[in-house]
Amino acid sequence: MVQGRSLLAPNERLLPTYRLRADDQLRVMRAACSSTDAFINADRLAAATGLTAKNCGLVPAFLFTTGLVEKAGGHFSRYRPTSRGRRVAAAWQHGEAEGLIALREAWKGQWFARSMKERLESGPVARNGLLARLLTAAGAEGHRMRQAEALLDVLVAIGMIFPDGDGFMSWHEEIHGSQPKEVGEETAAEQPSLPPERPQRAAPTGPQVEASPGHTLGRRSGPEAEEDASLQNEIEEGHAPSPGITLFPQPRQESTGLGTDSRSATYAELDLLALLCPPILLADLVRLSSEELMQLHGHLRGLAALTAKLRGQPVL
Repeated sequence: MVQGRSLLAPNERLLPTYRLRADDQLRVMRAACSSTDAFINADRLAAATGLTAKNCGLVPAFLFTTGLVEKAGGHFSRYRPTSRGRRVAAAWQHGEAEGLIALREAWKGQWFARSMKERLESGPVARNGLLARLLTAAGAEGHRMRQAEALLDVLVAIGMIFPDGDGFMSWHEEIHGSQPKEVGEETAAEQPSLPPERPQRAAPTGPQVEASPGHTLGRRSGPEAEEDASLQNEIEEGHAPSPGITLFPQPRQESTGLGTDSRSATYAELDLLALLCPPILLADLVRLSSEELMQLHGHLRGLAALTAKLRGQPVL
């Protein structure tokens, strides 16, 4: 259960509610600081943000302790923005990034900001280490861990703390320098150096096939190469290869849709999937020699084993 300000021990500090995500808490903070009404309360914050009044009413108490709002008199749950809060709101009017920078500046003297900066001075720290430090600095016990997590999430959301990978976090000045700068302001020294441009190679004009020395993948040399070239010309001209000649399909260069073009139909006949899908009949096997049958048997067993491995099934 969230502890109110009156329920805290003498040395305990107020922590933000965990009933709202960090981004939603920022929405409520922006609405509270931007209000021009005589006072703000849970209902008015809910109307401005679209969140529930019950949850919106849990945010102003933390803003009060950080100097962004003050009591507006009358009912204890009425607040109004302070001059510091209005400065944050004015920066927010220029853009989200400017508002977050102003919020970091307004909070840099708060106990949680000083504690986090001191803890992160020597380098990145694991998230759990920062949570433990927040609880210690707040004088809180472990049962308020969820509120400490909410505060840390808010500090990450405003850019005061940055995730540094593998569960570690860093202070924002370690990432962006010692002073926050306006968005779009960077020096030439801070701009990332680009690698030198490499000379552009001419784009290939036809299908390219890699091959090891002395062997051409998908192609043959000598008189057989002329035969393959002749067959390829027949295909490009829209004619099917001559009967009785085996031509291995070349790698597909681009996906083609279904169409009536004769060239597309010819290439479809040479597709590897089209070669494998039709069933092999006994009459087909009779045409093979005993050596070719043994080769086919070995290939089929290898294909079955690899396919089973890819599908995560036991190899037969």
